[in-house]
Amino acid sequence: MIIRIGATAGLLVAVTGCGGAGGPTASVSEAPAVTTTSAAPDNTALEQQVRAYSTAFLAGNGDAAYDLLSQRCKERNTRPNFVMLVQQAGTLYGPQEIRSLKVDQAAGDLARVTYTYDKAELDQRGEPWVRESGVWRIDDCS
Repeated sequence: MIIRIGATAGLLVAVTGCGGAGGPTASVSEAPAVTTTSAAPDNTALEQQVRAYSTAFLAGNGDAAYDLLSQRCKERNTRPNFVMLVQQAGTLYGPQEIRSLKVDQAAGDLARVTYTYDKAELDQRGEPWVRESGVWRIDDCS
């Protein structure tokens, strides 16, 4: 947020057979049904970082918000300038609760997130996030 951030399926196949001491006439037992599991990806850490960034940004806590920027964004924004921008946002909007949050895409270390507020001008659609050294960071520094 800068005012102007697939399901994995596993397949488990179990086939059992048993051969008796009878050699070539040994019987094969019935194979169990094929089990397919599909779990939704765990986006908990990403969602927590989105909320942490939103809280810091809209509360005017520039240092905390800056610490959640990707390395690429830090290279484009100096800490003092970014802190000043965030303080202005905090004064203008004040703390706001995220009303809805949806991870639109997540693959490897990249994600896109959409989240909304009661004030539509704050809504973020398809905001880019990147995982760096295991930590999700906002990568919206355009």
